[in-house]
Amino acid sequence: MNYLKLQNFFPVLFLAFLISSCGVQESTPQAATVTESTPSLEPTKPEDQDPTPQAQTVTEPVPSLEPTTSIEKVAENGINKSKEFPLVETNYAIYTDARSNISIMYPEDWKQVSHENDVEFQGSTGDIVFEVLYVPFHELDQVAKQYFTESHYQEASRTTLNDPLGYLSVGNLRDGAHNARMVIGNEEIGLIRLEATTGPDDDFEQHLQQFQIVIDSLNLQNVLSLDNSNHNTEHAKNNSTRPPEEDAESTPSDTIAEDIGNTTYTDPKTGLSFSYPASWSKVQHEHDTEFEGPIGAVTIASLGIPIQELDQFAQDFLSGSDEYAEETRDALKELPGYISIGNLQDGARQVRAIVGNEQTGLVILEATTGPEYFEQHLRQFQNILSSIVLPEVGAIASLSPHQSQEQEQDYNPTQIINYDPSTIRILNISEIHTDLMQEWASFSEAKMADRRADILMVLWPVGKFVREGGFSHPFETMEVLITNDEIDYLMNEIEIWLDAQYCIQDDPVRLTEELEMYRDWLTRGADASTQLTICPASRLIMMGLTPNHRDPNDPMYPIDLQDFFIHELYHAMQQDLMDQPCNDIRDRLGREETNTPWLVEGAADYFAKHVVAELTGRFDPINRILRNALNASQEEGFNIYQGGIDKTGAAALQILIELETLDSASILDGSMFHSCARELELTNDNPYVLKAKDSWHMIENIDGKYVFRDQVLQ
Repeated sequence: MNYLKLQNFFPVLFLAFLISSCGVQESTPQAATVTESTPSLEPTKPEDQDPTPQAQTVTEPVPSLEPTTSIEKVAENGINKSKEFPLVETNYAIYTDARSNISIMYPEDWKQVSHENDVEFQGSTGDIVFEVLYVPFHELDQVAKQYFTESHYQEASRTTLNDPLGYLSVGNLRDGAHNARMVIGNEEIGLIRLEATTGPDDDFEQHLQQFQIVIDSLNLQNVLSLDNSNHNTEHAKNNSTRPPEEDAESTPSDTIAEDIGNTTYTDPKTGLSFSYPASWSKVQHEHDTEFEGPIGAVTIASLGIPIQELDQFAQDFLSGSDEYAEETRDALKELPGYISIGNLQDGARQVRAIVGNEQTGLVILEATTGPEYFEQHLRQFQNILSSIVLPEVGAIASLSPHQSQEQEQDYNPTQIINYDPSTIRILNISEIHTDLMQEWASFSEAKMADRRADILMVLWPVGKFVREGGFSHPFETMEVLITNDEIDYLMNEIEIWLDAQYCIQDDPVRLTEELEMYRDWLTRGADASTQLTICPASRLIMMGLTPNHRDPNDPMYPIDLQDFFIHELYHAMQQDLMDQPCNDIRDRLGREETNTPWLVEGAADYFAKHVVAELTGRFDPINRILRNALNASQEEGFNIYQGGIDKTGAAALQILIELETLDSASILDGSMFHSCARELELTNDNPYVLKAKDSWHMIENIDGKYVFRDQVLQ
């Protein structure tokens, strides 16, 4: 489902996609280290090799560095092909992706850093990132378009690759760093990316030679196919244009006959329901649900867009996309909405439908398959559309009326130890006066109805932006300003504090892991912005202060710093964040159903804006909240979970307040987070909560005053 996949994979695409031409090589054992000479060496003759094998070492010639089409074209765009680099003997280790079995080689002395979605190899000439995307191959063009046009990346050239198919892009990052991006793949493995980055003053040409070695080493033998991953299934194969007679087992006459019985699906967000063949499999993705049949797939997603925007959205979605060419469009007869038939860039056929009402907002469904199966798949899709039942307005509140009651009966909050006295200690080595921060902390703490936590706040300065990411948390890499002595001082104080926390005193492994992570942040320049729940009532706040937080000449000083400081402190005073029974309810609901993320972040932003307004007397806090939310919707879309979730969540909370279904005092005194209201009361059973989630972005600017549109508060 191409529109939906754009949403689904955007956080992954933000990091990703690279690979140039690469040959399939024989599989090499993971444990082996490959000893190679320099790039562009003549193949090693048998008589030149050491006849005595080394333990766990394979001696091989370097992968051929004859320039591929992609690297030749990179050279044509500014790389000096005549430049020679010193020949240095390099030992190579092998990295194998555990899920796909795809492997590459990288210099053994480079540091390997695993992130949530990719692995980074950090060397003296620059960094290389490798990732298996688990995205179907037919989405190559869509993925490449998104990746090569990101706002922080300026593309200089792009080359089409043929074996395997894909693209190579060369350009620069916002900070001036040199960057090469590649996306390749095939029907079997889906898409892969590799990315190479050097600093503005580093030798990009030399790094590209090393990049070529990594690319040439790509091993696709014994690969677990895309079908075997938990992310996608037959979708890519269904888009194949092969004649049906090539695979008798997958002919329509054989497979459709199996779809005799139907089962019913009810969308948990909207209450919309429909019937689909019982033999089809259902796969839940982050932003949509996919129903996979033998000849194609049908995908559904609720958008959180009000029905009043149907015509405008249909125009944008059905005719405003480069990857979808519409052929016909008709209004649906039995439902409010439209149905459109067209083609994707990869040759697949697709039908798109947009339906909805006041209760559900807009919901989109897509059916995709290869041209040879399209007529049969279209009939299946029409059967699904004809079975759709839209809930009556207001009916969602009774979808599961007993659920919250049952959860409340099961809920037994974790007992929180009373610290006597409760403390907020500020460990600060920035140029901002600690006494001033202590005033902000005391002012904020005094607003709490009840606070039971031992809080340590650690603040240090970081310099200019270096590059995006680089840490296990979503931090950027900044210039390091603090000395080794200052790092040792902070780490010593953090260790003393951790040693005093009851839940970590008898866990030396955890203590070591925590300390290693914090030292890494300090040593490598993380712009940390996080509150960590060490124990139910032990909270550690780590804050790397960027130049805009510390510059008294900045027109927003100290507003941005106060927002940042008070936001993180509020998290430390949200009591039930480490309430295990509450979090168990959250985990049972799953990511698609829980509202905890936007409630927790939105409340912190709401509190910070109000406290900063009191401290400075300069702003209307609600106006700031709604202005920021409107800007976020214009930049990132209408999904409340997308992008700046603190901004989207704060606006949604304001809707609940203006509808008089939530008391703002419960946010401002922290009592909203005493008894798991985020999972027991502010749930999707509540129609007001659904309305807030779907309408947070419906804001207008009237002469500088930001307000919700009239229909939001009806």
